[in-house]
Amino acid sequence: MSVKERRQNDLEQPVVSQQAMAQLFRGELSRSDTWRTRLDTTTNWALTTTAAVISFGFATPESSHVTFLVGIWMVVSFLLIEARRYRYYDLWNRRVRLLEDGWWAPMLRREPVDPDALRELAVEMSRPQIQLSLGSAIATRLNRAYGPILIVLLVTWFFKVYSHPRPPRDFDDFTERAHVAWIPGPMVMGILLLITLAAAYFFIASFFIRAPLGELRTRPRGRRAAMWETFYRPYAIQRRKRPRRAATSRPTQSRPSSPFDH
Repeated sequence: MSVKERRQNDLEQPVVSQQAMAQLFRGELSRSDTWRTRLDTTTNWALTTTAAVISFGFATPESSHVTFLVGIWMVVSFLLIEARRYRYYDLWNRRVRLLEDGWWAPMLRREPVDPDALRELAVEMSRPQIQLSLGSAIATRLNRAYGPILIVLLVTWFFKVYSHPRPPRDFDDFTERAHVAWIPGPMVMGILLLITLAAAYFFIASFFIRAPLGELRTRPRGRRAAMWETFYRPYAIQRRKRPRRAATSRPTQSRPSSPFDH
């Protein structure tokens, strides 16, 4: 074989087999599952911290309400860590969805592969970039896990300050109890108010942001079920546009050849 023919063979488009795509799908699915497990680990840390804070905070009437403030600070820290991990999880899960939507779903429907999805997958693999913003990740994780946890901690902090050792006489007495060392009570309440407003903003924003590509969506089962699902699955009611079916009067067209059919 001459040098010219060898170079010509090197420039030929490589044939993509189904075995290679299966191995690629298995590898990307393993990466996605690994980062999904890391998300569960951070959520377990937050739940364990919340349970410990409530147990120690209400153990005795003399227990300080600072324990709840430390618990809130730790849960917010876990939320930021999990939001960062969720962005990486979305990166790998996005590849899995592109493979499913562009390769496996058309194969099961006995249709040609989706070149747009595979082209986007090739761009993702050649230059990996995080697609999900930090705000969207925080909003999604607040809606799924950390919103109820923060609500529980804020409510228990309020009851601790209000009821121990006795109910306050007026609002000034309540703010006086909320102080922490040299930090006055109004400043502590102002910080908690800012945290509550920020969490409420991100929680409400999760119903309006664009759903990540890898988010699960349930089948629409009626208006009442869809309204109920909006409280815990904000992307459940977004229907996906179905491709239009060809008219029955048109003659059937032969399937176009594709380099991925080999």
